[in-house]
Amino acid sequence: MAGLDVWLPIGNAASTLPRALASLSRQTFRDWRLVAVDDGSTDGSAEVAERAGYRVIRRPHGGIVAALAACAEASDAPLVARMDADDTAHRERFAEQARLAATADVVATRVRVSGTGLRDYVRWQNGLVTHESIVRDLFVESPLVHPSVVFRRDAYERAGGYRTVDWPEDYDLWMRMARAGARFAKVPRVLLSWNDRPGRLTRTHRMYREEAYFAIKRHYLRDHAVLARGPVTVWGAGPIGRWWVHRLTEDGIVVEQAIDIDARKIGRRLGNRVPVRAPEEALARRRGGIVGAVGSKGARAVIRRELERAGLVELADFVFVA
Repeated sequence: MAGLDVWLPIGNAASTLPRALASLSRQTFRDWRLVAVDDGSTDGSAEVAERAGYRVIRRPHGGIVAALAACAEASDAPLVARMDADDTAHRERFAEQARLAATADVVATRVRVSGTGLRDYVRWQNGLVTHESIVRDLFVESPLVHPSVVFRRDAYERAGGYRTVDWPEDYDLWMRMARAGARFAKVPRVLLSWNDRPGRLTRTHRMYREEAYFAIKRHYLRDHAVLARGPVTVWGAGPIGRWWVHRLTEDGIVVEQAIDIDARKIGRRLGNRVPVRAPEEALARRRGGIVGAVGSKGARAVIRRELERAGLVELADFVFVA
């Protein structure tokens, strides 16, 4: 048994797989084993891995979750690294992550992305390196790049593993691991080159559409401690704030007011029912928790400072969503 198993689903990746495998072979951490599952490739991907000296589990095409389930079945190491067949790992990636895994259940790394479509997201998630910051922003966006992660197998199993869902399988796993009390960490170094190619699943599959990200956040937010404190105040009367007011109401959660600093919005009602108030008045009136739902750059940091000055505690009294 190796100390770390690398779960590598392969799907028509013959052109990129050699670079990915070469980056694994250069790891300074040597106690690892590749668990490669070919998910019905038609371009000779499995043969590429086999010629490189690796055993490949072949199965009919079933998608990423089925391939990962096959990886899990064939794996027995206490640590699991995720890797995609079109990415490349820095030679010290596993060594750095194994070190942090002594005190954390899930350890990601900073990443470098090719292309321009995900640069804002990568810049944001690269800034989240502590457990506290990762959990704090869990409802803003997925705070970990999936193929950059190493996790403890026991923590993975406690959370229930990957599931077939209508939203991103990795984000769903992080949500459940957080619920189960997992500790998160991120190596503050760029240790993975993330290839954002046009055919990538995150670009093409329905479970990675914007609506799917809203759906998962809505699903898990319902049971959040902040919403259990009584009638909710939503900070934000723009498009994101309005969306959350409507969705929370549909879920049977009482939204008693919204907050905004835009004088043109103050005094209006959202959905002809929820009054929009200025911060000072709304905070004086509030009875329960606060959901910060804003999209403007820098707005969350400003609101966070305002709420902390008022003596409120994040994740107990307020939570941010996007």
